[in-house]
This record gives sequence, structure tokens and C-alpha cells, in this order.
Amino acid sequence: MRSLYVKIFLTFLVTIFLVILAAVILTVVRDREFALLPHQDFVRKAITENSRQIIYAYEHDGIEAADKVVHELERQSSIHITLFDEIGRPLTHRRVGRHMERMVQQALRTGEVVFPKMGVRNRLASVVQMPSGRTYVVGVRLPNRPPAAGFVRSITHGFLGWQLLLLLGVAALACFFLARSLTSPISRLRQATRSFAAGDLSTRIGDGIKGSNEIAGLAGDFDDMAVKIEDLVDAQQRLLRDISHELRSPLARLGIALEMARQEQDPEQRDKSLLRIERETERMNEMIGELLRLTRLDSGSVELQKEEFDLSGLLGELIQDANYEAAARACQVVLTAPSGASCVGSRELLGRAFENVIRNAVRHTPEGSQINVELSEKGSELLVRVADQGPGVPEIALDKLFKPFFRVEAARDRQSGGTGIGLAIAERAVSLHGGSIRAANRPEGGLLVEIRLPV
Repeated sequence: MRSLYVKIFLTFLVTIFLVILAAVILTVVRDREFALLPHQDFVRKAITENSRQIIYAYEHDGIEAADKVVHELERQSSIHITLFDEIGRPLTHRRVGRHMERMVQQALRTGEVVFPKMGVRNRLASVVQMPSGRTYVVGVRLPNRPPAAGFVRSITHGFLGWQLLLLLGVAALACFFLARSLTSPISRLRQATRSFAAGDLSTRIGDGIKGSNEIAGLAGDFDDMAVKIEDLVDAQQRLLRDISHELRSPLARLGIALEMARQEQDPEQRDKSLLRIERETERMNEMIGELLRLTRLDSGSVELQKEEFDLSGLLGELIQDANYEAAARACQVVLTAPSGASCVGSRELLGRAFENVIRNAVRHTPEGSQINVELSEKGSELLVRVADQGPGVPEIALDKLFKPFFRVEAARDRQSGGTGIGLAIAERAVSLHGGSIRAANRPEGGLLVEIRLPV
């Protein structure tokens, strides 16, 4: 039996059937043992008619005659009656149990029909007044187990007959809809999973499974997972396309420079070609290193070695190094920061993020201009602002600046020596620290990059 639907349906149905059957059996057995409810008519008849027959036989022919009547009655109906006198003495040659003797004494004291309060429930005792004025006590013992035919008949007739079948039918219908409501969403989820595994990454369950139960929550988690996987695969495919494109250009220039070096007879021109080969090799080596670093950040394999460090001091060191590069273009990087501003995180990873942003500003600011780096504390955040005086970027491109290999202009980073990955690494590093990074155009001109980190 493979179908979960069939398993759930049959499990519910069999469970309900067994519960009903157990309740019926226990009810019938209890009613058979406890004579007060199902045997009221018989008890009344046994006390009046049958007991008078026994008393009449006793009064006329003695104990032997009374025992014969009791024996005949027990043979016909499995009911045993014991006769007692007005002081509770048994009027029979048969052995009488102590339990019955106690019930007889209680009936004499109370004058009521006595039933046992615990233990065996198939006995009773009652006082009988005869027309002659004499008083007797009758002890009645019902059979411990009902006859098999009577038991089956009690189950298959009356309330336990066709009404029981109706109850089972209603239970089966309820089980059908319950099993369907449980397995139908699972079937949809399974179908969506198969479609997704077959390569359709746009598969979504959406409103196919409604409600607020665990299965609906699982469907929502599936959609979230599908969105993330689709974005990840798209990003990988885009990254592969960008890598192939980026590597094709330096490889082509390497081939041209190598061919020129082979053909050049002039040593000076050959040296220029070799210098070009060296520069393109260094560029490819730098790009591969940046790609590996970006891949580790994207995969989550980077373990942050968090420590508390002086962020003002770190920015001061980075700006001191950046000024060496900026001096070649007569530019200057200026830091405005409070002393002793501390941060908790990976000093190396955040240092690379800030370095990439500052170097990007140095590359694209005009010659002879100034880059301003400002550190401030805003509530529970540390805010680092890097502003250059360059041309800025189109508004539509601001959100794409932190994508790998994105360029506003086709040759912008190639001319300035960048790999197009630095800002992407900065964005990943800041995100790993629970921060955010954004870019905006300054009203007075230039690009402003804001980095926010939790204190």
C-alpha cells in the first residue's frame, strides 16, 4: 500500500471502527453484568412470579421441592435463585456465598432491592412479602456471560444494528474528506518539487495551498527556497558570462602582445610588448583573486573572526595608502572621524570593503580634486560616507553598482585598471556584518557611498 491517501483513510476508518466496536462490546458486557438497567423487567418477574413458585414449593413440600424448582429454572434460563427466611437463613441444600449472605442481610435491613456496589455486578437481593404474611428474601444470580446467540443478537438489533452502520458510514465519509484535505496539498507540493527538479526554476506553489497550517507553511518555505535558488543560479550564470567576457579581452590582448613580441626586431618595442603582457597577466591574476574572494563570500564559507578594533585607526591606515595612489593624479583623500570609534567584526574583511570603496572613488574623481571620507555614529549605527567629485552615475544604475562586473561605461574600469568586482566584494562583506551599503548622486556633483554598520 503505497498511497499516503489510502493509508490515512484506512487508518482513520479502522480506528473509528475499532473504537465503536470496543464501546459496543463494553456496553453490552456491562449491561449484561449489571442487571439494574437491561434486566429490570426480568428482575421484577423473577422476584414476583419465579420466587413465589419456589416459596410455594418450599411451604408445601420443603427444601427438596424448592431446590428442584430452582434447578429447573436455572436449566431453562441460566438464572439461579436462592430462597432465605425472615432472618436470612438459606432455605436450600446448596452452598451459598458470603457475598450473597451480606446482600440478604442488607435487604432485610433496608427493605429495598440491593445491588453490589463493586466487584461482580450480576447479583441482587430483595424482600418478598407473601399473602400469608410470611417474609422471605430472594437472592438472584444472573449468568456471568451472556449466551453467544443473545450477545450477537444484541449487537445486530435495535440501536446497535442499522444505526451503527449509519454511524460507520458517516465516519467513513468524514475520514475520506479528512484524508483528502491532508494529502491533496502534499500532492501539489510533490508535483511542484518534481517540476522544479526537472529544471523549471520558475515553479511556484503560490495560492495553490491555502491556510495557515504546517503544510501551507511548508509551501511558503518551498516558494522562498525556489526564489533564492533561482536567483543564485541566475547570478552564477550571469557571473560565468561576465567572467568569460572579462577574460576574453585580456587574453586577446595577451595574444596580440605575444605575437608582436615575436615579430618585433627592435628591442625597445619588444620590451614594450613584454611589459604589456606583464600588465595583462597581473590584471588577470588580480581578477581571479577577486573572483575567488567573491565566491567565498557568496557561498558563506567565510568564517568571521570577530574582534573589537578601532575603526578610526583602520580608516586612517587605508586613507594613508590611498593617498599614495591619489598623489599620481594630484588628488587628496581627507578623513573626518572621531578618535576611538570602535567596531566589532572582521578587521581584515571590513578593511578590504572600505579599501575597495575608497580606491573606486580615487579612480573616478577628477584630477586635482578631493575625496572626503567621514565617520560618524548615528544611534546604534556607525556611518561611513565616501564622497568623490566625479561625474556620478545615472540614477537607473545606482542599484547595480554592487553587482559583479557592472560598468556604467563599457571601458570605464578597463581604463582605470579596476576589475569590476571590488564594490561587489564590499557589499558582501558589509552584509556579512549585518550592515548595508548604498550609493547616491550628490547634488553638488559626484558619487556618495554610505556604509552602515551596527555598533
